[in-house]
Amino acid sequence: MGLNVVFVSGLRRSGKSALIQGMIDGLWATRPHYLRLVDKRSVKASQKGAAAPSEKCGVASARWLEYDAEHVFEILPAALTEIHRRDRFGGVIIEADADPALRHAYPYDHRVFIMPIPSGVQDVFRDPSRAADELKRVLDDTTAFASEIFGLFHDEDEDAPEPSEYRPPFSARSARSFLRSPLGDELATRIQLQPQYHGLVESDVIVVNSQLGQIGPGPTACVQRIDRLLERIKHSEGNRAELFFCDPVDRSGRDCKKLLKALRPMCVGGK
Repeated sequence: MGLNVVFVSGLRRSGKSALIQGMIDGLWATRPHYLRLVDKRSVKASQKGAAAPSEKCGVASARWLEYDAEHVFEILPAALTEIHRRDRFGGVIIEADADPALRHAYPYDHRVFIMPIPSGVQDVFRDPSRAADELKRVLDDTTAFASEIFGLFHDEDEDAPEPSEYRPPFSARSARSFLRSPLGDELATRIQLQPQYHGLVESDVIVVNSQLGQIGPGPTACVQRIDRLLERIKHSEGNRAELFFCDPVDRSGRDCKKLLKALRPMCVGGK
């Protein structure tokens, strides 16, 4: 398209706006366009339409965009197309809450996920029993989906074809073998995480906001587990997401400086 689109998401009140303002003030060479995505069902107050930004806000345009999960795949690309007409090679920064419906609504160029300090592992990860239940549910849904899709190619009165080979029941051993495959590994990874943390999987940069929450053995163990997860699910290019534990607005801090260095390549115009 020509635009450079940066998607910043995370839990509500996790510091998204502060992080974005810091990126705008200190990293963007040109003034980016800003979109705030708001679920229509949310109680969050929204301001409809486009706004003419002041000279001090640092953005070329600002807009609050309401969406619903069913139509976001149409609404978001339409809004970006409108920006593209006015600024062919512009930069766009999108702010959104951790809504699974938004993760694949557009092929974002860069993704940033921000979260508060978790109180413990259970904030981010499902416990083993619930993860196993979720895996079974997903596999059942997949079976039903495949049956419906491939069943369309057969008459209702036609007997179901016999399988070409014997398939034993899906045992625990079979499950372990499946989970060792690339597809199984990806599926298991997503099932481990609580839904609001699924955005961790594909993010380029993850920020644990050290100013929100309290440090302790539980939070430390959770962050360490996230770090191990990121090492396990490296991106297709062989790179893993960068994890930062810092105050995202403290530019004097050592860790924040590293964060800004990681964010800087994202804060450019399109090509």
